[in-house]
Amino acid sequence: MKTLITILIPCLLFISCMGGSTPNNKDLSTYLDDRKSDTYESEDPEVEGEPLTNAFSSKPLQSTSKKIHSLRDARTGLIVNSAPYPSSWKVISKPYYTMDQKIPSFLIEIQGPNHLMTFNTPTKFFASYQNPQMAQIMNQYGYGNMTRNIVSNEQLFKEEVDERMKNSGFSFVKQRNMPKEESFLRQRMQAKGFGQADLEYTASEWKNDKGQKALARIIKIAMHQTLAGSENMMIWFYNTDYIFVDEDHFEDTLNELLASSMKIEDNPQWEQYMQQLKQQRAYENQQRMQIAAQQHQQRMNAQTAAFNAHQEKMKGIWAAQDANHAAFMNRNFGVGSDTSQKQFINMINEQETVYNPLTGNNYQVDAGSTEYWMDSEGNYIKNEDLFYTPNGDINLNDREWVKVKGAY
Repeated sequence: MKTLITILIPCLLFISCMGGSTPNNKDLSTYLDDRKSDTYESEDPEVEGEPLTNAFSSKPLQSTSKKIHSLRDARTGLIVNSAPYPSSWKVISKPYYTMDQKIPSFLIEIQGPNHLMTFNTPTKFFASYQNPQMAQIMNQYGYGNMTRNIVSNEQLFKEEVDERMKNSGFSFVKQRNMPKEESFLRQRMQAKGFGQADLEYTASEWKNDKGQKALARIIKIAMHQTLAGSENMMIWFYNTDYIFVDEDHFEDTLNELLASSMKIEDNPQWEQYMQQLKQQRAYENQQRMQIAAQQHQQRMNAQTAAFNAHQEKMKGIWAAQDANHAAFMNRNFGVGSDTSQKQFINMINEQETVYNPLTGNNYQVDAGSTEYWMDSEGNYIKNEDLFYTPNGDINLNDREWVKVKGAY
């Protein structure tokens, strides 16, 4: 499960770097105070008086009032991606490795003029299983906190946004459609190979009595996966982000943020690193599966050997018991009396006694058939067709059948 989820994490990097949500009992001001104790990095190169270029292309940006902020992986030192922002904005970011120790997600915080404050919260991951037994198994392996049926963004807003905004002095204004950014995200998903995933994009506007407006947004992605044994599951994850700014500058700020997000540049070196990591993990997973298969075969061989040894031991015990019984009958009732007695009882009961070489035991079967076939559990088939064998019958060949003979 963990390996599957970590493969999906690169998809999140194009959504302004995600992260999970703040506790529901905190308002936004308390949450921001808590974040101030975290260590963030700011990399905002700017060239004054010259056209500014992005990190991976020589194409100049349109204005010298922009600066580049890069998201950097703390483990490798590689830049993941970069985007230009207005030079008057202070952009800081912090990688974190909750889901995967080699693939970061990012917390981003922006401050700027007109009381601008924007930040995201950590991404939350969940898995939904069609088979309740599979969900129970995953819970036993310690993934219970990740098991949840998918819910709508409306429900997530009620759980994560509405109360927090109200506690921070904001009141709801309206739902906000942002078709350009939603279309851009879908294009990014397609380019990253996640075109079959479902995207739900929801935003809402808020305002307070201090002349500020806010935008709260939830982006949720869901994708179906097929597990071994034709079991199906759904991986879904979402993050929440907020934008606060003076009401008179609300629309201009949203346009600036949209322009920055649509100029994101991926680092080819990071893409190459991700491909190598994917190949390495695929190889390691294949090796683990081969070792597991070998260990399973060894266990099966040991069990078979133990069963065969037990059967041989039991055959000796049964043979000794039969010999003792025959000797007793011969001593007391004459030679052949044991066999004669059994034949007499079989005639009365309309049965026959047959010997099954699969188990080494004798069995009673209904008399009157030309031949009998029996499996290792004592189930038998009466047959009159001498060219028939149940081992060639597709309805019965899930087990071994052997022709049994009379025990006398």
